[in-house]
Amino acid sequence: MARIVKLTATGPVKVEPSDKPIFVCACGLSKKFPFCDGSHKPTREEEEGCTYRYCAETNAVLDKSRDA
Repeated sequence: MARIVKLTATGPVKVEPSDKPIFVCACGLSKKFPFCDGSHKPTREEEEGCTYRYCAETNAVLDKSRDA
C-alpha cells in the first residue's frame, strides 16, 4: 500500500562523530537514503502551508496543494 509521508525539513541533519561529519537526509528525496546526497535543494523554494509531491526519479515537483 502506498502512503504519503510528510517531511518538513529542507536540509540534512548533521551528525558529528569523532572523525568526520555525516549528513542524514531529513527531506526524504535522497537516492542514498538515509544519507544526504544534496537532493533537498528543490525544497528550499517550497511555500509555507503547502504539501508537495516530487517525482521519485528526477525530484521535480509533480504537484502542490494547500494544506487544510
